[in-house]
Amino acid sequence: SVLIVDEIASSREDLARALDAEGFTVIQADSASAAVRDIWANQFLVVFIASVLSDTKAQALSEQLQQMAPEIETIIYSKGDNHSKLARKAANIRDGEVAA
Repeated sequence: SVLIVDEIASSREDLARALDAEGFTVIQADSASAAVRDIWANQFLVVFIASVLSDTKAQALSEQLQQMAPEIETIIYSKGDNHSKLARKAANIRDGEVAA
């Protein structure tokens, strides 16, 4: 499973579709606090964090999630990033080909 943390629903949905095409189960969170709850409730391979969040800085959330679950790879992405390439990166992590 992968988690997408993004306040913009359309951006989450676009990335979720690309990840779904790579065979991932996708959970979506619309805030940092929702992401923290999801980390406690689920196991994730990768967490995608939007570079702009209103309730915290993306890097701070990344660090918090890695402290909670060090096995999770976190990827901070921006609005202009290619969703297919992000999904491929997650697939490469899943397949053991590269580290984030």
